[in-house]
Amino acid sequence: MRKDDGSPSAGHVPRRRLAWALGVAALSAATVTGATAGTAAAGTAAGSQGSGAIGLSDPTGGGHAYRHGALPLRTGAGHLGAAAVAAPSSTSPQGAGQGSRGPLRYRGGPVVTGSPRVYLVFWGSQWGTPSTGAGGYQHFSGDPDGLAPDLQAFFAGLGTDGELWSATVTQYCRGTTTGAKACPVAPGADHVAFPGAGVLGGVWEDTSITPPQGAFAGDSSVGGVDGTQLAQEAADAAVHFGDSSSQAQFVIVSPPLTNPDGWLDPRNGYCAYHDNSGDPFFAGHVTGPAVAYTNFPYIPDAGVGGCASTGMNGVLDGVNETASHEYAETLTDPDASTGWLDRRGNEIADKCDYVSPGLPGAAVYLTLATGTFDVQGLWANDSGRSGGCEVAHSAVLVTAPGNERSVTGAPVSVPMTAVDVRGQTLGYAAVGLPAGLSINPTSGVVSGIPMIRGRTTVTVTVSDTSSTASVRFKWVVSKH
Repeated sequence: MRKDDGSPSAGHVPRRRLAWALGVAALSAATVTGATAGTAAAGTAAGSQGSGAIGLSDPTGGGHAYRHGALPLRTGAGHLGAAAVAAPSSTSPQGAGQGSRGPLRYRGGPVVTGSPRVYLVFWGSQWGTPSTGAGGYQHFSGDPDGLAPDLQAFFAGLGTDGELWSATVTQYCRGTTTGAKACPVAPGADHVAFPGAGVLGGVWEDTSITPPQGAFAGDSSVGGVDGTQLAQEAADAAVHFGDSSSQAQFVIVSPPLTNPDGWLDPRNGYCAYHDNSGDPFFAGHVTGPAVAYTNFPYIPDAGVGGCASTGMNGVLDGVNETASHEYAETLTDPDASTGWLDRRGNEIADKCDYVSPGLPGAAVYLTLATGTFDVQGLWANDSGRSGGCEVAHSAVLVTAPGNERSVTGAPVSVPMTAVDVRGQTLGYAAVGLPAGLSINPTSGVVSGIPMIRGRTTVTVTVSDTSSTASVRFKWVVSKH
């Protein structure tokens, strides 16, 4: 996280850095305008994707099928400390990045339709003594990089300052036809919800465990808790917070120098992954409620660029990029592999991992009421003709009525179907309507009596206070 002036956030204490072997170019972030207002491009750096020196780990390899939506580590080129070895580019779905084309399709399971809540669990006695800092966020004496207050500020800020990164997920829904790649606009209640004023549900420092710590940042030789233990901690957290609802997700954050579930393995490691504690993979080994959760290691231990597209502003870029990745995937696929995925098994954020700076959907710095954070792009089925990665999306969802046919002299009434995911009032405008027809600017109903036969292309634009969306369709008027 950065303050608006670009300085480190309160509580951020610089520590040892695993510098990129190729270095990081000094760049300024260019402001992005239009649909991505409120964001700034994350810039470029030497060693970003495309360099032969950087590889991607294969998180699900080696029998780790439960690592859903895992963000792969960027290995080699000095990442992961002295013990690192360069891993080959992954052929797994999670390593596909912008090369993974094709739409997400619905697999019949749930999505998060209520206002999302994120609970942060700082698991391990090494987090140290808690204190309250700026913004009321918890700080810990064993957190030298300020990861804990940064995560709290990120989740507390989502949905504020008119940000539209969160709107991309709202095009996806539950209850539509299995295999569908689009959702009916109505009812809007079946869509993934836009967050209210922040999604941070609570913070818990659970010191019931003391996981082993490595000798240095990036030490992959040290053991740690396994996937089953992490799933159990998520179920225990749901009991602790008294929330096992479908809106809740639990982020299990491990302390520095630890190696939860082998995250630092340069071949099969990862930055984070999400799952559900009710995953059949854990059948009989996890007790308590089935809840969505993310395994979130101490990302700064991977170095400046281990989990970030550029790391232009330091190790917390990787923290925020990873958090944005798993949060969005949990909203659209909370039961893991039953929500929205493409034919290769990629989820909404997998398809936009580490997009090269300058390309559509590359990581940006998102300004929220609580600070500025590095977030990655998300896949939008409705972007262009065949979908693509986006860092912002209109808060207005609208469906074209289909091509219309009328006859001269006969009354017409055609409603437009639209919803605002932020609950704002919508206004309607149209160009190209046949003579004699008009659109009600409040209700969106096109009505009147067409007077002249002919063929026109109609564009209807639906707007709220800061977002617009348009649809086009043909209208043919025949002689009565």
